[in-house]
Amino acid sequence: MDKKVKKKNVKDLFKKIGAIILSMGIGAIIGIFVCKLIEEVVGDYGPFTIIIGMAIFVFAFMLQLILHEVGHLICGLWSGYEFVSFRIGTLTFVKDNGKIVTKKFTIKGTAGQCIMMPPKDKKHDCPYILYNLGGILMNAVITCLCIAIYLWCPMPKILSIFFIFTAISGVYDLILNGIPMKISGVCNDAYNLLSIKRDKIAKYSFYIALRVNGLLYEGVRIKDMPLEWFELPEGADLGNPIISSIEILKGNYYFDKKEFHKAKECYEKLLNNVPNLIKLYENEIKCELLFLEIIGDARKDIIDKLYTKELKSYIRATDCYMSRKRLMYAYALIIEQNTQKADKLLNEAYIAQKTCPAKGDAESEMEIIEFVKETYAQ
Repeated sequence: MDKKVKKKNVKDLFKKIGAIILSMGIGAIIGIFVCKLIEEVVGDYGPFTIIIGMAIFVFAFMLQLILHEVGHLICGLWSGYEFVSFRIGTLTFVKDNGKIVTKKFTIKGTAGQCIMMPPKDKKHDCPYILYNLGGILMNAVITCLCIAIYLWCPMPKILSIFFIFTAISGVYDLILNGIPMKISGVCNDAYNLLSIKRDKIAKYSFYIALRVNGLLYEGVRIKDMPLEWFELPEGADLGNPIISSIEILKGNYYFDKKEFHKAKECYEKLLNNVPNLIKLYENEIKCELLFLEIIGDARKDIIDKLYTKELKSYIRATDCYMSRKRLMYAYALIIEQNTQKADKLLNEAYIAQKTCPAKGDAESEMEIIEFVKETYAQ
C-alpha cells in the first residue's frame, strides 16, 4: 500500500471518528434539553410525565423525519421529477400503474427515503440542487415556525413542549443532513450535493442511478437497459459513492444477464481498488461475491474469507432483501445441503417478491433463484 493510500485511509478514519463524536455530542445535548423540559411538567402530570414527555419527543422526531422526505418530494416535483416511491421506516408508498399502493420495505442505514424519476434526457443537465436541498429546507422552515409559535403564541405547557421538541428534532436533522458526512455508510444530502457540484461524472451518475431505480420500480429489468448507461469514462473517481454506484449497477446488469464472470469483475474492481469504498457498498459486493463463489467453484477457503462474522451480521440486518433470500437459499442448498432450510428460504423469497417495491429487481431475483433451484436441487 503506497503512502497516498495510507494517508487517505487515515484521513477517512478520522472523518468516521469525527462523525461518531459529533452524533454522540448532538444526542447528549438533545438528551439534556429533553430531560430539562420534561421536568417542567412534573407538577402537572405526576409519575406519567416521563412517559408523556418521551412519547411527545418520539412523535416530534418522526414528524420531522416525515417532513424531511416530504421536502424532497415537493422540491423534486417542482424540479420536474416524477413520483416513484415514498418510504418512512418500512411503510412504502409506490406508484404502480397510475395508482398508489403500499409495500413493506426498508434499506439498512436509512429511516426514510423519497425516490423520484428525473426528467428524461437530462443526463448531463439534471436539476439536482433543489431536489437534494428539499429535506433540509423543509426541516429549517418547520423548525423556525415551531420556534415562532412557541415564543409568540400562548398555549398549554404540554403543547409548548411539543413545539420545542419538534424544533429540537429539526435542528438535529439539519445538522445530520446539512453538514456533509456519511452516516452508517450512507452519504447525507449535503455530501451528495457537494459531490455532484464538484464532479460532472458524479452529476451524470446521480441521474443514471435515479433513472435506473425509477425504471426498476416500474418493472423494467436492468439487463434490458442500455449498457452504455453504466460505462464510466477513464479516470472516474470511484472513491465517490455516487460514481461507484454506477460500477455496481454495471455489475448488476451483467448479473441479471447471468454473465456472472463479468459481474464479478465489476464487483472486484471496486472491492480491490477503492480503499475508501463506503461500508454499505463493501458489504453488498461481498454478498454478491459470496453468492458467485457458492454457485461457482464453491471453494471453502474463499467462502470462509467472505462469510465473516461482520458479513453475517449485515446479512441478518438486511434479511428482508430479496437478494439476501437468494444468497441464503444458495448457501443452504449448495453448501449446507439442507433442503428443508432451502425450501423455507424459497417460500420466504416468494413472499418477499410480493412486497418488494422494485418489480424489475424482484423479477430478476426470482429468475436467478429458479436458476439455482433447477441447477442444484436434486
